[in-house]
Amino acid sequence: MEDGDGGSHKFVPFASDLDWRIARWAVQEGIGHNIPSHAKWKTRELWYKSDPDDKHTIHYRDSKEVISALLGNPAHAKDNTSEWWNTVQGATLAPVIIATDKTQLMQYSGNKTAYPVYMTLGNLPHSLRQRPSQHACVLVAYLSVSKSIGQELTKKHKSTCIQQIFHDSMRFILEPLKEAGKHRMEVVFGDGYVRHVYPILACYIADYPEQCLVMCAKYGTCPKCMASENDLGKSEASRRQAQQTTLTVIKDNIGVSMSLSNFQDCCKQHLISGWLELSQVSGKERKDMARILLGCLIGKAPSQVVLCYCAILDFVYIAQYSSHDDNTLCYLDNALKLFHDNKHILTDPNLVPVREHLNIPKFHAMLHYAQAIQDFGTTDNYNTEMFERFHINCAKEGWRASNFCDEVPQMAQWLARQEKVAMFESYLKHYKSLDDIQAEKEAGIEDVQGPKMGIFISKRPSALNQPLASVQSKHHCPSFSHHLIYYLNQFLNHSQGQAIPKSQLHSTQLPFHNISV
Repeated sequence: MEDGDGGSHKFVPFASDLDWRIARWAVQEGIGHNIPSHAKWKTRELWYKSDPDDKHTIHYRDSKEVISALLGNPAHAKDNTSEWWNTVQGATLAPVIIATDKTQLMQYSGNKTAYPVYMTLGNLPHSLRQRPSQHACVLVAYLSVSKSIGQELTKKHKSTCIQQIFHDSMRFILEPLKEAGKHRMEVVFGDGYVRHVYPILACYIADYPEQCLVMCAKYGTCPKCMASENDLGKSEASRRQAQQTTLTVIKDNIGVSMSLSNFQDCCKQHLISGWLELSQVSGKERKDMARILLGCLIGKAPSQVVLCYCAILDFVYIAQYSSHDDNTLCYLDNALKLFHDNKHILTDPNLVPVREHLNIPKFHAMLHYAQAIQDFGTTDNYNTEMFERFHINCAKEGWRASNFCDEVPQMAQWLARQEKVAMFESYLKHYKSLDDIQAEKEAGIEDVQGPKMGIFISKRPSALNQPLASVQSKHHCPSFSHHLIYYLNQFLNHSQGQAIPKSQLHSTQLPFHNISV
C-alpha cells in the first residue's frame, strides 16, 4: 500500500508509528480501535425440540478463518512445514489438532466454569504450540456450560442431553473443515504466497472423561479399543474402536428399544461397561508423588511389588522422552512387559491384595502409548498439560477482566483485543526485518562473515551441585572463586554495613563450596 506521496506505508490502517502505539493502548484498555480481525467471534444457540425456551449458547469462530490466521502469521513463516508439503504434493496438508478441557474460573471457591475449545496445526513445531506468547494455538470456541436442563428429567436423561449438546456443538464448529478437507481452501501464508491447503483432523487432545464423551464410550472403559471390562488388565490390546462400529450398535438398538433408558442399557451391553476408581489429582501433584513413591516402598513391601512399581515409573518417564527411536520404544515395551509379568502379586489372595483386579482403564491405556508415539510423535505433542497454561491466558484472565455477569461474550471480546495487538506487532516485526534487508541491499552491504555469532546462556544449569575446585579446573578459571566473591559483594547493602571492605575481600571465604553450572 502507498501513502499520499507514493511511498510504501507499513502502518496501515494507522497513519504512523505514534498512531499505532496510541491504538494499541486504546485496544488493551477497551476504548476503541480499527485493527482488522483475523477470525471474528460469532454466537449460535442450540435447544431441544421438547424445550425450545431453554437456549444453550456457544461462542465460536470459523475454523477455516482460524487456520488462515495460524498459517498467515509472518512470525511462523520460517517454522512451519507447509513449503515441503507444497513442493512434494502440489498442495499443503494441514493436520488439525483439537483440544477441549473444561476448567474452573474461580480459584478456591464457586462454580464458575468455562469450556474452551483450542485449535492448532501440526505444521507448526510443538515448541511454538506450547508457548501462549507465540499464538500458535488459538481458542476457537467456548462451549455451553449451562446446566439448566429440565428439572423433571432423570439424572440419566440429563446426562444424555448434555452429551448431545456437546456433540452437536462440536459438529457445528468443525463443519467448515469437511468441505475444505475434501476440496481444499486457499490461504495466504506468512511469507506472502497463496497455497492450496487441505485441513485434516489429525488429533483430538482430551483427558480421560472427555475421551469417553467424544468416542461415545462408557466411562470406565477404553475409548481406543474394544477390550471388555474384564480384559482391561490383560497385557495385549484389542482391535481399535471404529466409528462404524459405534454407529452400527446405535442403529441396531434404536429400533428395538422402548424408551431412552432401555436404549442406553442395550447400547452399554455392546459398547462395554466398566468402572474407574481413581482420585482426581493434577499432573504436577502426580509427578511429585511419583518422585517419592518408590523410596517409600523400599523395605516395606515385597521385592516383587517394588519391581512392579519400578516398572510403572520407568514406563512413565520413558513415555515423556522428548525424542524417540526404535530403541526407546523397545525400552517402553520392556517396562510394560515387566509390569505385566509381576502385577499378579498386587491381587494375590495369599498376601494382602492391593486390589481384587487390575481392570483399570489407565493401566490399560499404557498398551496404546507406543502406537500413539509412532502415529503422532512424542507425547509432548498431544498431552493435556500444555493446555493448562492456555486456560490462564484464554479463559481465566478474560474472566477476571469481565464484570462477572454474562461473562463469556466479554471474555471473547477481551481475548480478541489481545490477539489483534499481538498479531499486528508480529506483522510490524516481520515488516521491520524486511526493511532492514532491503536497506542493506540498497547500501551494498553483504554478509561476508556468515551467520552472526553470539553468546547463548541456558535457562537451567546442566551440571548441578558442582564443587568450586572442580569448576575452576574443568573450565580453566583458577581465579573464579576470587572474582565471584567480588561480584557477590557488590549486591550487599553498603549503607547498612553488610558489604565487606575491598581490603578484606582477598581473605574472605565463600559461604558455600558447591555451585550449579
